[in-house]
Amino acid sequence: MGCATVPPVAPNQLMTAPAPVTFAGNVAGEATDFVFMLIPDANPATPGLALRAGDSLLLSMPSAFKRNAATSVSADTDANLVLTKGWAQGAVRLAGQYRVSFDEAAHAMRVTALVDVPASGANAPGIKVIHLRGRTFLNPMPGDYPVSVSQVSATGGATARWQGQLKVLDVAPAARLAPSNFQLPPGVNGDFQKVATGAVAPQTLGLLLWGANGAALNGVGIAARDLTRYPKYTGGLLVQDTNGDHRLDPAVDKVVGGIIGAAPQGATGQAATSPIGADGRPVLSGEVQRNAAYPAAVGGGKPNPGLLTVQFKSGSLPGLYRPTFELIGGNAYQFTIEAVMP
Repeated sequence: MGCATVPPVAPNQLMTAPAPVTFAGNVAGEATDFVFMLIPDANPATPGLALRAGDSLLLSMPSAFKRNAATSVSADTDANLVLTKGWAQGAVRLAGQYRVSFDEAAHAMRVTALVDVPASGANAPGIKVIHLRGRTFLNPMPGDYPVSVSQVSATGGATARWQGQLKVLDVAPAARLAPSNFQLPPGVNGDFQKVATGAVAPQTLGLLLWGANGAALNGVGIAARDLTRYPKYTGGLLVQDTNGDHRLDPAVDKVVGGIIGAAPQGATGQAATSPIGADGRPVLSGEVQRNAAYPAAVGGGKPNPGLLTVQFKSGSLPGLYRPTFELIGGNAYQFTIEAVMP
């Protein structure tokens, strides 16, 4: 009687993207800064992964991505790699839970659980994203490169696999935005809030904005929509105060993007606006402070270049409100706010 063979684990799709805290992490010749989405649904209601003690996640990098010899791999800090819960600055704590290493033979980064890492408690909703950073690798020539992640048990068997591609660009885009929670205490997420109908969300939404050559895009706020000139932007305009009067006038200042509204059919009153400061003027990007709970050494309590905050008010009907923020010549990001009857 022949021995039965165990079929290989069918791979899941691995979504990848440039990391949300840098501008050129996916550009040829620059330091590699990518996120690998094991669970692509960022909604905290969707469970992530758990690891048993001794289990590991193996991120096998394409050989074209060269290890940067000038950067060592730190086993017990998140300098090179961090696991996150699926939102910006939402780290799964490394200390005491897992360690990081580089498997030279496999050309892979390995995360090994020191203890059980559950998808509950302080770790909730679990591991969703691997963020590779810290100048650990250098990007190759432009192109698409295959990449994989394996979840491996303590006994060495693969229990899950993901396959995807890393896209490396020739040059950085003319503009880029990315979601951020630097304006909130560490671990707090502004996306996917639940609020009463007609109410202002308790946490501001945050975006990091970059312009030409990766420079922080400061002085940007939200102005009223202009459907004649910008019919796409039904939820308002992103305007840069170019004349320094701290007033956002699309006829005078520079329109750098806009908001595409999406709300339950028939809802009224929903709005995305710039917060108003103590001086009665809108708080513009670059004026927003990184939350003081972050160490001062990394900018805690200081104005964060390019950081835009958004005050969102839900409309008259319950359901999902999904404003999409877009930069002209750049990319877009959609937030989700759920409104419920009070």
